[in-house]
Amino acid sequence: MTSSLSFSTFEPLREVPELCGLCSANPPVFVYEAHAYVAREEAKDTRGFCCARCAMGLLKKLERVESRQWTEEETALQAEDSDISDFHRHRIAAFPVDNR
Repeated sequence: MTSSLSFSTFEPLREVPELCGLCSANPPVFVYEAHAYVAREEAKDTRGFCCARCAMGLLKKLERVESRQWTEEETALQAEDSDISDFHRHRIAAFPVDNR
């Protein structure tokens, strides 16, 4: 299953919260929408306003999820005696630091 994250700007003259909905410390600069699949659970959708620092945190979290999924996929392919050399090279290039 695929997780997703998107950011957009918003009209600051409309009704907007004073503080980030995630950290409650900074003014929001983005609207975010996140769709996360959690193993053996229903998908979780969240939407809200966030500051730039929390936007980076959400993006890093999505990167960790993707890295973990690629690692699991590589392990499954290796167990099936598949040639994973190209996949492995690509995974290491994309995620040089293990983000599990």
